[in-house]
Amino acid sequence: MLYEILLVSTIALAGLLVGNELSVALFLHPTLRHFPDSLHARARRDFAGLFGRIMPFWYAAVALLSIALTWLGPPLHSMSGKLFLASTVLWLLSIIYSIVLPAPLNSRIAAWQLESVPPNWMAQERRWDTFHAIRMFVLVAAFLCVIVAAVSANSVVNA
Repeated sequence: MLYEILLVSTIALAGLLVGNELSVALFLHPTLRHFPDSLHARARRDFAGLFGRIMPFWYAAVALLSIALTWLGPPLHSMSGKLFLASTVLWLLSIIYSIVLPAPLNSRIAAWQLESVPPNWMAQERRWDTFHAIRMFVLVAAFLCVIVAAVSANSVVNA
């Protein structure tokens, strides 16, 4: 029963996190580029501050659930066990990557003073978007590993 609760919780939180990050990359930031510069910079700063406060906890929760799922789930020598382990490793790598590259830049963007936005503010946001795109590949891969592992584990149990 605990395993099933962990599995559903992990899939739900990870799916929402990946969906949120995809919506930022595919819809939010591209839409902001059509705004006048003053509104664009303000929205980018405000979203950077909001996500900078929320996302560390969300990433940590998914990583902890993934670790628990790997620990309590199918044996590591099974295909499902290997996929859960791969997912956990990818979540942890995405956190380390985020701490090293996008998060410091996000903090700088969140601290912009609108009266004196840095002259290279658009270059900073494009750089963050590039870091974020790289992270998105890792997040999607981690999420797919969880989904395939869950389906694989369920098909073995029900066979």
